[in-house]
Amino acid sequence: MKKGQDAQRTHVTKSMRKKRKRVIERIAAWFSEAGIPFNTVCLESFDLMLDAIAKFGPGLRGPSLDELGGPLLHRQVLAINDSIESLKESWVSAGCSILVHRECDANGTPMLNLAVHCSQGVSFLRSILLPSDSKSDAYVFQLVDSCVEEVGEKNVVQVVTNINSQLKEAKMFTAKRPNMFWTKCAASCVDLILEDIGHIPLIKKTITKARSLTAFIYGQTHLLDMARQYTDQQDLVHVGITYYTTCCLNLRSLYDKRVELMNMFVSKEWEDSKLSKGAVGKKFYNLVVSNEFWDGVLYVINCFEPLVDVLRRMGSGIASMACIYGDLKNAKKEIALRCENKEEHYLPVWEYIDFRSDLDLKTPLHLAGYPFFYYPNKDETDKSAIFRDALDECMCNMYQDPATRVKIVHQLKLYMAASQDFLSVHAMNNHQINIDPVSWWELFGGESELSTMAERILRLTCGSLSYEQSWIEAIHKKKPSWIKRKQFEDSIFVTVNRRIQAKAELADRDPVLAYLPDEDEPFEWLMGMFRCDAQQPENHALLMARANSNEVGLPMQAKKILEYEEFMSSEEEGEESDDRRSFNQKVSSSASCSKHAKRPRLSKVVLEE
Repeated sequence: MKKGQDAQRTHVTKSMRKKRKRVIERIAAWFSEAGIPFNTVCLESFDLMLDAIAKFGPGLRGPSLDELGGPLLHRQVLAINDSIESLKESWVSAGCSILVHRECDANGTPMLNLAVHCSQGVSFLRSILLPSDSKSDAYVFQLVDSCVEEVGEKNVVQVVTNINSQLKEAKMFTAKRPNMFWTKCAASCVDLILEDIGHIPLIKKTITKARSLTAFIYGQTHLLDMARQYTDQQDLVHVGITYYTTCCLNLRSLYDKRVELMNMFVSKEWEDSKLSKGAVGKKFYNLVVSNEFWDGVLYVINCFEPLVDVLRRMGSGIASMACIYGDLKNAKKEIALRCENKEEHYLPVWEYIDFRSDLDLKTPLHLAGYPFFYYPNKDETDKSAIFRDALDECMCNMYQDPATRVKIVHQLKLYMAASQDFLSVHAMNNHQINIDPVSWWELFGGESELSTMAERILRLTCGSLSYEQSWIEAIHKKKPSWIKRKQFEDSIFVTVNRRIQAKAELADRDPVLAYLPDEDEPFEWLMGMFRCDAQQPENHALLMARANSNEVGLPMQAKKILEYEEFMSSEEEGEESDDRRSFNQKVSSSASCSKHAKRPRLSKVVLEE
């Protein structure tokens, strides 16, 4: 009987495997014929759809085209609006920020993305393609202004944007609404800092070497299989929300697996492979067993990781306006500590942090959040007048009533003096209480005007990472020519908000990891190009080679990558080759095209390195 039961279970298992194979072949055929990105199978809604189909059983008739673009889409829009209703209450009670992001899509067409951030979450509003003529400035102003009217003028405290405050549309907005703040997105600012640091010659060279090593491993199926055996099937490549977070994540991944990679390159399997006999294989063998290379990787990690942690805090739901000033200060201290307090190693990095933060992150709102957690920072805030000036400017903008201002000034004096009329005895030693600033004011601030102002400022975001620009780029890129404008607007509204909500539910997910990366994004790391630098023919050939290969690696384009890397990572003395020089000039010019200010000059030590 037992043998019979075992045989029956085996038969059922084989039968289920055959059924599943037939089903997934049908699903794969539909994905391919419809041109749907394969990475969409990672979405939870895909699994929910499969469960619903399985529960229905045979005979299910799918929705028609009219149903999908009509009543079904309309129901989804209503469902999103219902979920946003709870956020609207927070807009009124605690204030909110309008998120404005302007960028260009893959075809160079400018677009504007609008969203609303409050302490309870983010709601995406719309994405608009902009005219490329001189009228776009006035158009951007009208769009942002209408967004404020839609959300409610009394509810909006600031506009968080990557648009420089000196540009025409920003000046038009602040002239019409002087009671609101136009603040630079801190996430964009930190990403620019990372990009600036990434151009330091020593760091740039180390990233190129690490990238070429990864491309070499991924370019050979046999070598990739070998690497996965030694690293317990762990991937070397990870995709971050920006190019330089991707660099940091992948350098950390390589460094953590350096012992396994060394063991692989000195193993008998490597010695017996054809790769070990060639010039390229010997080159990468020497690289992996080189302590100098791993020291360089660690140095880049030490320069990048504290700043990536600042981005990580922004995306983790912490009140970032209260922390950004202190977070950047702590990042500088952490970088110096990791560099063993050697000035020649950390001062060039500090220069870039100071340059960008002084340029964009020393506005009244950014500074006002710091003294609202006064006692741990008492000495610094007492010595510097910039914090008091920032508080005064915020108070004047947010409260037009003179009597309210007088009350706030009086309460601020009591707060700084730790008066028992304002704070409880237990709250005086708040540096011993491990809570965030917002919670502290809720517990100990009382029902005062100063407490209301403090909580309204501290709950603001200084740079939201709730949604990723690549999502919206991909939607615009794949927009069908026949779709109606209203249908497309509703579709992008539903798509982006669904992903924001799904991402917010992943509490344990690293905020700097891309939530749903495009299929070509890992290859940007392997090719080592910024998005604006990547040429379509090269990228297309890379993807086609992957699609045409039935194996795990990328054997068809390996030679091309290695030839590309050979002149990029060449360490021969003397002048650069014409190809390498032209490539470096191209990267430098493209990387600086989006900047509104020049970087500070590097110190002599770093230039020599």
